Amino acid sequence: MRVWERKGYIVSEIEFDHDLHEFEVVKDGKVIATITPETIEDMEQIISDLDAGEDVNGWEDGMGNTIVIN
Repeated sequence: MRVWERKGYIVSEIEFDHDLHEFEVVKDGKVIATITPETIEDMEQIISDLDAGEDVNGWEDGMGNTIVIN
């Protein structure tokens, strides 16, 4: 599993449902959001975006909530 560091928080890839993984957004040691992709393709797009250095602030978590990092 991978970890992406951003200014003020990290995003950790975690096991979820066999080959499908979730992504926890952790700030100050606390999980403030969990991104749950619906498909493997969605998961691969998230990984690609994170590898490209994108910030998750403003992303949807897969449950209809917007991620806000204060």
